[in-house]
Amino acid sequence: MSYFSGQGRVYVGSRDALGRPLGLSYVGNVPELKVSLSVETLEHQESTSGQRLTDLQLIKTKKGEFSCTLEELIPVNLALGLYGTTFSQAAGSVTAEALPNPTTVGSLYLLAKQNVSAVVVKDSTGGTAKTLPAAQYSVNTKHGSIVINDKTAGGPYVEPFKVDYAYGPAQVTSMFTQPLPERWVRFEGLNTADGNSEVVIDLYRVAINPAKELSVITDDLLKFELSGQVLADTLKPAAGDLGQFGKIVLL
Repeated sequence: MSYFSGQGRVYVGSRDALGRPLGLSYVGNVPELKVSLSVETLEHQESTSGQRLTDLQLIKTKKGEFSCTLEELIPVNLALGLYGTTFSQAAGSVTAEALPNPTTVGSLYLLAKQNVSAVVVKDSTGGTAKTLPAAQYSVNTKHGSIVINDKTAGGPYVEPFKVDYAYGPAQVTSMFTQPLPERWVRFEGLNTADGNSEVVIDLYRVAINPAKELSVITDDLLKFELSGQVLADTLKPAAGDLGQFGKIVLL
């Protein structure tokens, strides 16, 4: 008997101009992975017997669908699910970043960077710019935002207020800055039903859909679905042993 219950690792990566996989990235824990194959057919009915019997079924198209559930909020997953670009923000500093003019006491204002420290707020009095006492504003240092609590004590002040600060490293992923990604998908797994024999599944060319949703406020762990269509890799021979869509290797 060859029952199967799988676990393992999923990797995703770009392809080169010849359709070969480049370096693949591990997407973290994946509790569910599915590959669905289907065909669209044309049926023909004969017209001689009086019973209109189906005497031919012709395959018109072949296609596959891929989906997996991702649980880890890491840059590679965000870039795929958001059609985005991930870059590393190096540490640095900002001088005289202007807040909106005028500011409203109690409102939240966003700084250009996150993970900030050493925040100093000054007004725009020119060479004699006044520094607001730290007690007159609140800073969300990790989030990179500031609230002005008092604009009168020690004033009068000339707005716009300008902020000096340092910022630390961060990973930043944009949304919808990249075209539809086509990726090589690999599963390196174990069959836990027969003592952990091993299996490899390669999908040569998967057009990834954007993430349907990111449930960022929830009582459960965040999960989001990565799905896409398994496309034919026409760089591989149709009659080749490994086909044009993918392969499964039992080890």
